Amino acid sequence: MEFLTFCLLAAAALGLFGAALLLPEYARLQQARYQLARQQATMARLRALTEGHERTIAELPRDAVLTKRLAMNELGYWPENEVVVLNDDEPAMHSPTAVAPSGPPAPAPPSGWVMAAAERVSDPPTRRGLILLAVVGLAAAVLLFPGGAKPRAAED
Repeated sequence: MEFLTFCLLAAAALGLFGAALLLPEYARLQQARYQLARQQATMARLRALTEGHERTIAELPRDAVLTKRLAMNELGYWPENEVVVLNDDEPAMHSPTAVAPSGPPAPAPPSGWVMAAAERVSDPPTRRGLILLAVVGLAAAVLLFPGGAKPRAAED
């Protein structure tokens, strides 16, 4: 029975010690993974947009309508044989842009009970308190239940 009590007290103390040391590092690792996934999603979106612009640039010499619209919207050149009516009340037409597929959705930030516990343990006073409690628990387990051989009863 004493051994079982020793093991329970020591396991609780080691669990506290492990949580105080490992949970903040786990939270940092998850945050780094989240930042990496966000950057990869942004790079995929920008890569798709770049490919769309490259397709637009490749089509520009062959598409007379696209060239005309770009000249009208971006440079302000209007054909002499056409009447252009501009309305100040409506927003100006934007230039034709590249059509690019939307990239993957942005990843969700890390969450869950482990992240909530890591956030609580990351506070330095809380962390010091948990480490102190773990050390006191281990010391109590060792001092209260030293183990070893029991003295034999005196024989008559």
